Amino acid sequence: MPRKSRKSSKSNFYHVIVQGINKNYIFEKREDKEKYRNLIKKKLEESNIVVLAYCIMGNHTHFLIYSEKSEYLSKYMQRLNTTYSQFYNRKNKRVGYVFKDRYNSQEILNIKHLYNCLRYIHNNPVKAGIVINEEEYEYSSYNEFIVKRCIINDESINLLFGTLTNYKEFFDLIHNNASENDNDFIDVKEKNIEDFIFQTEKKYNKSIRDIIKNKEILKKIIKEARVQTNVTIRELAEILDVSKSTVGKYSKY
Repeated sequence: MPRKSRKSSKSNFYHVIVQGINKNYIFEKREDKEKYRNLIKKKLEESNIVVLAYCIMGNHTHFLIYSEKSEYLSKYMQRLNTTYSQFYNRKNKRVGYVFKDRYNSQEILNIKHLYNCLRYIHNNPVKAGIVINEEEYEYSSYNEFIVKRCIINDESINLLFGTLTNYKEFFDLIHNNASENDNDFIDVKEKNIEDFIFQTEKKYNKSIRDIIKNKEILKKIIKEARVQTNVTIRELAEILDVSKSTVGKYSKY
């Protein structure tokens, strides 16, 4: 069946996300992230779009992109992901799809939405519990605004900020004054529940059974597990050996 063409947009700014098929960790290793970032830059040389921000996670990548025509965006993402799929399949001696669908995108509606999206993308590794601060994560565009540019260029800067030069101060401002709910943005859960439990036990240096004896920590773990993973209430109740009503109640805090 032929693919349906994407609807034209009134906005030229897009939040774009690509995801590994079956939520596979297609960017799990450093080599994979480096390759994908290099391809992002290389494919820009033959495109008509501007990358304004990006963040390469383990099983998905976020972009903030400016494109005057939706077909420019489609061509860029197709070329980028096709080339990476060939690399990934060759390296892992496999065949078949690497990405789930082509990509997902949402239109940026206004300037407030734009800056919230910029903050949201850079905050992804923090939200996933991978780093404490945005600048600690190597595979996002955050530090390209602060230290050294690779993919972000003068056109990206001009489209986002005009003549503004103190980006660190601006990032702190929009981070501290975020007014839109993160649920407004499309996303993929980065961790599976097994990884979450392993990292939690490592953090506290105890088994999960001993950790959750503390009621306040139990509340925190339930909420974090529900935010950071795809675990259901029933599954988490079984893993923690608590009632579904307890998980449901603490998930709302």
